[in-house]
Amino acid sequence: MQNIIYKAVIVLAILITGVIGPSISNAEESGRPTNLTLESFQFGPVNRWTFSHMREMIPTANIPRDTNRFLILNNSDDLVADFSVEFQGRTQSIDEIAAHQFIDGLLIIKDGEIVVENYYGHLTQDRPHLMNSVSKSIVGLVAGKLAAQGIVDLDKPVSHYVPALAKSGYAPDSLQTVLDMRDGSDYTEIYSDFTTTFRLQDCAIGWTDADYCPKNGPIGLYEFLPTVGRDKSKLGIFSYRSGSTNVIGWVLEAATKQSLAELISEHVWQPMGAEFDANITVDEGGLGLADHGISATLRDLGRIGLLTLNDGKAFGNEVIPTAFIQDILGQQGDPTWPYPAPNGYMPYYRSFWWGEGNPGGDISGYGIHGQFVRVVPEAGLVITIYSTWPRADGNGETHGWGHSAELMDAMIAKFR
Repeated sequence: MQNIIYKAVIVLAILITGVIGPSISNAEESGRPTNLTLESFQFGPVNRWTFSHMREMIPTANIPRDTNRFLILNNSDDLVADFSVEFQGRTQSIDEIAAHQFIDGLLIIKDGEIVVENYYGHLTQDRPHLMNSVSKSIVGLVAGKLAAQGIVDLDKPVSHYVPALAKSGYAPDSLQTVLDMRDGSDYTEIYSDFTTTFRLQDCAIGWTDADYCPKNGPIGLYEFLPTVGRDKSKLGIFSYRSGSTNVIGWVLEAATKQSLAELISEHVWQPMGAEFDANITVDEGGLGLADHGISATLRDLGRIGLLTLNDGKAFGNEVIPTAFIQDILGQQGDPTWPYPAPNGYMPYYRSFWWGEGNPGGDISGYGIHGQFVRVVPEAGLVITIYSTWPRADGNGETHGWGHSAELMDAMIAKFR
């Protein structure tokens, strides 16, 4: 019965714009896809619309800004809308690149001022866009803040804060181990394999009702996460698994008796000077989807990058502890790194941030379907990109992780 009620809520969220917004009859004019379903909304071409309309798709909680002030981002005297870079073996304009890379928004900030701000598809300056797993990096900042306040101890095990996870694969691992995705859970994440834990999690959180969803399966993260088992061979070795972030989200809520949306607002969104409210999707139990559920405007994601670039400070105040930011920046590289890396690079993963391991010491937040925030301390740059790749990790031939890394490197070289 609970499952039926929750699906009814989601269907209502999908149909509500037929009452207060565009009707199906004028869907083409409004841009709303006529073939939009709960099963299709994450994938192309439908996601070009849905990623900037998540509140019309899935139940969400608001992440309020401070209505009394926001951090002003001025346009640089060097602001450009059109530029070209060497990319994929030839000189291309940014508009040409955006078309082939499914880019919805590109923002480049240099020395605190905007040098590029372009929007494509359905995205506008004041519209939130799903950032997918860049959400993890924001949750990592919240964890760092609460640890500095003594509200959580990153050396204590998950089960200390969430007894409901005492029999799960996460139970004995420290919060820092989980933040680094070196925990001993057997959570699996292969986007093309719809039998992996990540895809089954989508069923539990109400992000799909596809045929692969198990009948009478767990509903919501409170039911789903305790079912994740243990694989001791994974302990201490980085492997990417989104469930770790949802565990930390649950821990933070349990330790503070506040919702994740409230925590993000109080400890990051308001003190950093966000210009717009953000939102986070929630499951049937009201638990925020920490691993990939936050939507925010492109500029406010840029402010997240600036907050990190500025050692956790905004308006001259320490929002996130400088020591926590420096810890992320100061890692020496992971000798067991599982992914390809350029010669001389020493990548790592720390507190839900990706250390590029390049000579400049860049760090990034990544999200499937092409979401990025790149912090470039050496050049005083922040690059944010929202995209809607049709597939979660791109097609590997014309767009995807490697192509986006090449593009960002080209833009860093141009604007540094």
